[in-house]
Amino acid sequence: MTSLDAAYVYDDVRVSARGLGEGAQRVLMALMVLVLLQMLLLPNPLLSQFTGYADPGGNPLFKIHFYSYTLFLAFAYVVATAGLVRFTAEQVVKRPGVVQFAGVIALCAAITIWRQGIGGVAYMVDTLLAAPLAVMLVMSLSEDRRRTLTTFIIYFVTFNAAVGVVERVLSVHFIFTSLDKFEYFRATAFMGHPLENAFITSSVMFLAVAMPWSVWKKGFILAICMAGILAFGARSSFAVTIVLGIAAALFFGGRALFRGEMRLSTLVAAPWIALVTLAGGTVLTFGTVLGERIVKLAKFDQSAQTRVEAFKLFDYLNTNDLLYGVDFAEVNFLIATFKDVKIIENCWINILLMLGAILFVVFVVSLLGFFRSIARGRGVIALFAVLNFLLVASTSNSISTKTASLAIFAIAMVGIPLITRRSHEEDGEPVRYAVPLREGVWS
Repeated sequence: MTSLDAAYVYDDVRVSARGLGEGAQRVLMALMVLVLLQMLLLPNPLLSQFTGYADPGGNPLFKIHFYSYTLFLAFAYVVATAGLVRFTAEQVVKRPGVVQFAGVIALCAAITIWRQGIGGVAYMVDTLLAAPLAVMLVMSLSEDRRRTLTTFIIYFVTFNAAVGVVERVLSVHFIFTSLDKFEYFRATAFMGHPLENAFITSSVMFLAVAMPWSVWKKGFILAICMAGILAFGARSSFAVTIVLGIAAALFFGGRALFRGEMRLSTLVAAPWIALVTLAGGTVLTFGTVLGERIVKLAKFDQSAQTRVEAFKLFDYLNTNDLLYGVDFAEVNFLIATFKDVKIIENCWINILLMLGAILFVVFVVSLLGFFRSIARGRGVIALFAVLNFLLVASTSNSISTKTASLAIFAIAMVGIPLITRRSHEEDGEPVRYAVPLREGVWS
């Protein structure tokens, strides 16, 4: 028997190209489901009640979220199953942007420890490192399992939005009964803070459009999610999602019409769909209690002014602070001393102050490379989703505190179908309006 014959004899058809057999993938899938449950059902306010997770002081081991420990466990399992060299080499070759981002986060964490102690390590692990680590693990699963995880995230976020709508209508918090400090009632649902709920909901909405589902199912999910954002009372998330949603609809509709690829039924129904959507959105926003906060605060109020005033903090920093960063104690001292700045509600300012300008530039470039790596091959809708994520994140300190938002978004992103694969999954061939606009469709 030749060596080639031996290779075929000992080749196990159950072992995928990624080095994990069916049994190993089942175990990894169970671990990743556990990770998602911990991310979605154990937000900061709830976990803090049991372990002091987000409170100052306490046991350092409890400052890292359970989902990070589970991710490390899953990573150890995959390495033990597939081998460290093989796993690492495959990630470097196929997903260099993800590996690069993980390396940059490790570098930032090391430098932060050297400068400021272990104070920011939990943030680095839970918010930043968890995202590339989760992507590397999820990409070791089959495409069907990745899609199942994305489906689970979208369904949960939609259900969470529905809970938020019910909370807002009834003016009752079902889970976080102590969060009644807002001027206008805002739903908190399963994820605690309203801005966190709206941030994750807005990010996942665009990914639902990319799934191979019916138009009615996608429309239902989008409607519930938009109603949820209204219930959470997040003005920036609502505005950014509306603007980018309209831009995406115009882009895809215009491209299909320009290329002569639009379905005939879509061409006929588009004006009516737009009219009904506009009417429904107007009624929800202005005619129900869901949009009460957004309508009454649709102006440049004190909250918006506070976000602008945060930039004044740079007036009190020297060149060395800007280049190499400042520790948390100094930032808190500056805020307490100079009354021009009350609070920093901008994640990029927070990260810049923590890392310094030099590391911040490296971080931003690496983050964009990470997004490019996970969005590659998934179409323009993935780019809209990334843009939405970044814009909404820019309006608050969403990813400058301990949160699973980035990891949830990244896991959901890598589970949407690739464009080439999606085109082959269409059932039947619909009737299309096959005269391109550039050839004179209106003549």
